[in-house]
Amino acid sequence: MDENTDVGGVLGLYATAAGGLLGAWHEAAGRGFDGFWDAALTVLAAVGGAFSGLVLGLLVGVTLLVIYTIVVAPAVLWWRRRRFGRFAALVVLVWTPITAALLWWWPDRLLPVVLIVGFGGWSVFLAHRRFGQSPHLAVQALPHLGGVAVATLVGEQLVFGNLLSTTYVSPVLFAIAGWLSWCGWRAMRAARRVTVRAAADIVWSVQLGLLLSLVLVWLAGVLSLTPSQVTTIRAVLERVQTLTGVHWAYWLTVFAALATSSFLVLRWPTLFDETRLPVLGVLNTWKRTLAGINIGLMVSMVFTITAVPVSEGAWKRQVEDRYALETRHIQRAEGEEAAYEQIHQYVVTNRRVAARLAPVVRAVHDAARAEPGQPVSDSALGIARQVGRFQAATLSVEDLPPARVTVLPGDPDVSEAYEELDEAQQARSHQEARAGSFADAAAAAVASALDIPDIGRNQVVHIIKAYLGGLVEEGRVRDLFYSWAHGNGAAPPEMTRLASVDLPALYDAAYDLARRAAVRAGVDVWAFNAAYGLGLTMPGESPQMSEVVILARQTHHLTDSSSPCPGCVHPPDSGGTQTGGGTPGGGRRG
Repeated sequence: MDENTDVGGVLGLYATAAGGLLGAWHEAAGRGFDGFWDAALTVLAAVGGAFSGLVLGLLVGVTLLVIYTIVVAPAVLWWRRRRFGRFAALVVLVWTPITAALLWWWPDRLLPVVLIVGFGGWSVFLAHRRFGQSPHLAVQALPHLGGVAVATLVGEQLVFGNLLSTTYVSPVLFAIAGWLSWCGWRAMRAARRVTVRAAADIVWSVQLGLLLSLVLVWLAGVLSLTPSQVTTIRAVLERVQTLTGVHWAYWLTVFAALATSSFLVLRWPTLFDETRLPVLGVLNTWKRTLAGINIGLMVSMVFTITAVPVSEGAWKRQVEDRYALETRHIQRAEGEEAAYEQIHQYVVTNRRVAARLAPVVRAVHDAARAEPGQPVSDSALGIARQVGRFQAATLSVEDLPPARVTVLPGDPDVSEAYEELDEAQQARSHQEARAGSFADAAAAAVASALDIPDIGRNQVVHIIKAYLGGLVEEGRVRDLFYSWAHGNGAAPPEMTRLASVDLPALYDAAYDLARRAAVRAGVDVWAFNAAYGLGLTMPGESPQMSEVVILARQTHHLTDSSSPCPGCVHPPDSGGTQTGGGTPGGGRRG
C-alpha cells in the first residue's frame, strides 16, 4: 500500500467513525429517562443510531477514498514532480468549479467546514509528526482520535449547520484557530523553500479573513436582537453599506493584486532590494510595518468578500425568527387591548356586576397585607394574578387554530430585514403601551364600582389590574379577543364571566391547577392532599374566596419560591418541609 492510498484509507476510517458517533449522539441526546427501562431504551436507541451512522459513514468514507485516489493523489504527485501545468489544469478544471458552486449554493455551511478542515487538519498533522513514531500504541492513537473528532465536527456542521454559530464554546475554538494560524504562518516563514515563505502572508490573511467571517456568523446566533442591539446593528450596516454594496469581484481583484505583489516581492527579493527601492530600505522597522499593513489589507479584503455570502443567511434567519416573535407580541397586545376595552365598556354600564369582584380584593389583601402607607406587596399582586388565571380556566372558550407564522414581506436583504424588524419592534412597543392604557382604564372602572372602605383606592386598583392581567394576558381569552377584533368569526366569552366570578367553578379550577402545579414541582401528592383535601364540596357547603386565594398563594409560591407562604407545601429540594407545618386551612376535607 503506497502513501497516498494509506492517507485515503485513514480519511475513510475517520468518516466512518464520525458517522457512528453522530448517529449515536443524535439518537440518544435529549431523551429524558427516569429509571432503568428508560435508560435501557436510550442505550438501544444509541446503538441503533450508531449502526445507521456507521453505514452512512462507510459510504462517505468509500467516496472520500475514491475521490482521493482519482483526484487528490495525482495532484499531489504532479506538484511534487514539478509538473505544474498538469496541476494547474486539474485545479482550474475540477477543484475551482466544484468549490465555486458549493460556495455559491451553501456558503454559510461550507466555509465553517473549510475552517474546521483547515485548522483541524493542521492540528492532526502536527500531532502525527509529534506522536506518530512513538513506541507506545496508546500515544500513536492520539492523532487518530483527533482526526475522528475533526471528522465528527465536519459532519455535524454539514448536516445540521449549527455547530459554531449557536454554541458558546465557539470563542474558545476561535482562539485555538487563531493560535494555529499564527503557528502555521511562523512555520511557513521559516520554511526552506522560497515559494512557501512567499505564500505565508497570503495564506495567513485568508485564514484570518475567513475566521472573522465565521465570528460574524457566530454573532448572528448569539445576539438576541433586542431593540438596542437592532439599533446598533442598523447603524453599523449603514456605515459599511458602501463597502458591501460594491460587487465582490472588485474586492477580489484588489485582493489578487495585493497577494500577487506580496508574493513577487518575497519570492524574488533580489528584484526589489534596497538598491532598486531605496525608500523601503531606510529602516527594517519600516519594512515590517509595511508588511503588517499589507497583511491587514489582505485580511480586510478576504473579510469583505466572504462576510456577506457567509453570514447573510444566518443573520436573516435570526431576523426572521425575531420578526415572527415581534409580530406575535403585537397580536397578543391587540387582543389584550380588545379585551380590556370590552371589559371597560361593560363595567361602565353594569357596575353592579363588577361589584361581585369585591371578595377577590378583600381575600387577596388579607392573604398578603402590606405595611400601612406602603403599596401593594409583590406577593399580593402575584396571588391576584393567579386568581385571574384560575378564573380564565372556568371560561368556556373555544379552541382556536394555531396562529399563522408571520414572515418578512418580500425577499429583503439583511439591511432591509433589519429595517422591517426595527419597525416591528417599534409597533410592538406602541401597541403594548396602548394595551397598558386600556388595562389601567379597565382596572380603574372596576375599582370605582367597588366599595371597600378599609382598603385604599390605589391598592384596589393595583389588585384588580393584576387580577385582570392573569385573566386576559396569559390565557386563551387574549387570542379569542384578537380573532374577534379582526373579524375571524370567533365569539368573545360572556362579559358577565369576565367582570364577576362563579365561586364554585372558580374553586374547582383553582384546586385542579394548584394540584397540577404541585405535581410538576415534585411535591408529594399525599402531602398536598393532607394540606388541601381532595377538592370535593360536601353537601350543604360552599367554598369561600379565602380558600381560592390560599390555593393561588400555593401555586404562586411554587413558581416564585421567594414569596412568603406560611403553611404551604414545598418541593423536596426547596429547603422547606413537605407540609409546611400543619394545614393552611384552604382545603376541602370532603
